[in-house]
Amino acid sequence: MMTRLSVCVALVVTALMGSSSAQTRSVPPEVVSLVTRDGVQLKATYFPGAARKGSAEAKQVAPVVLLHDHKETRSAFNSLAQRLQSPSEGDEVGPSFAAITVDLRGHGDSTRQVFPNGETIDLDASKLRRNDFFAMVVMDMAAVRSFLVDKNDAGELNLNKLCLVGAGMGANVAANWAEQDWRWPPLAVGKQGQDVKGLVLISPRWSYNGLSFQAPMRFRPLKEYVAWMLVYGAEDSKAAADVRRIEKQLERFHPDAKAAAAARGTSSLQVVALKSKLQGSTLVRQSGAPVEDTIVRFLSEHVATRQLPWSSRRQQLP
Repeated sequence: MMTRLSVCVALVVTALMGSSSAQTRSVPPEVVSLVTRDGVQLKATYFPGAARKGSAEAKQVAPVVLLHDHKETRSAFNSLAQRLQSPSEGDEVGPSFAAITVDLRGHGDSTRQVFPNGETIDLDASKLRRNDFFAMVVMDMAAVRSFLVDKNDAGELNLNKLCLVGAGMGANVAANWAEQDWRWPPLAVGKQGQDVKGLVLISPRWSYNGLSFQAPMRFRPLKEYVAWMLVYGAEDSKAAADVRRIEKQLERFHPDAKAAAAARGTSSLQVVALKSKLQGSTLVRQSGAPVEDTIVRFLSEHVATRQLPWSSRRQQLP
């Protein structure tokens, strides 16, 4: 049976006070510029892992891509990204992740598109069309992955331990790109695809501006071999219905026995039902440290602490 958590908002203040004294490791984040194949200028913030570049430890660092909701920016996930990068150094020290927050096209600082002929247009989140949302999956995520390939080959992280965290629109982008990742055919030389090992989806919708869960839920390997966490505000009936629909598609592929769940702590399918009408990244911000800690622990347990092979991704030219 899967594990279901119900987090009481009344406990948030107490937990926040308890975590305020935790010491953290700090590695300065850096703002990076990425360019998509269709010329959109993306901005992102990269929070490097704490392990020394090129070390054996660094080659086991799990990267996490954090994707915001519609009409939000990458800053919505600053707190969670910092918590992933610098876990508490109290009684339980978790592994340091490498996190990247991204302004998806039309949002934040990613509003400029340059065409091959030099023409430039401004993108507006309120005017995005269905094709623009598909382009987030196909184009924006490809640019993010290319950045992470460079970091992987520099010995800073292990792309084979990729995690995605998305809120609202970002959750649907994450699920659809993860399905693409798991559908890539293997290469005769080197590794391609099947990198996503953990998904945290905050208030996912069954369908959002054409980004549906139909394709991800039809692909068994994605459902079976990836650890899934679903977070939502249970007092919104529509959000609850969408999460339950996704959950029902996943639960038979994660039949953790009680003994295994007790030994490992959590199931590889975890649903966090918060007593709130809020959704998306607003829900996480308002719920505070307890929910962020739950996400970090889930990704640590089911991805970061696994020993997965590291490999260079780009062909080396003679």
